[in-house]
Amino acid sequence: MARNNDWGNEAEQIACDYLVAQGYAIRENNYRSGNGRRREVDLIAQHGKVIVFVEVKARSGNAEDPIDAVDGKKIRMMVRTADAYMQDLEDDFSHRYDIIAITGTPDSYTIEHIPDAFYSPLFTR
Repeated sequence: MARNNDWGNEAEQIACDYLVAQGYAIRENNYRSGNGRRREVDLIAQHGKVIVFVEVKARSGNAEDPIDAVDGKKIRMMVRTADAYMQDLEDDFSHRYDIIAITGTPDSYTIEHIPDAFYSPLFTR
């Protein structure tokens, strides 16, 4: 399990470096919100006047597409966390949800960035 966590942490750094190289500013790493609940967004970036909530998924093999791991529960959690984050901003920003999928190893990987990977679902609290 520790090896998977190590690769996940390295993948988040790879995603940060990738976003910065694309002109994004990183605002938060592993941002958490919620009253005792585990709500986390891997990265919060800014690109112009857009706040980008990014889920980073890493896999070491080709058996499972990392994007498939972003299910309805994960999306709802991200949306609630993003909502809390956006309420605290003083400036007027739009926002979106991206996924960065990294497959391989720290020495040899492919990266796929999916802007606007999903839209905020309608739900009641």
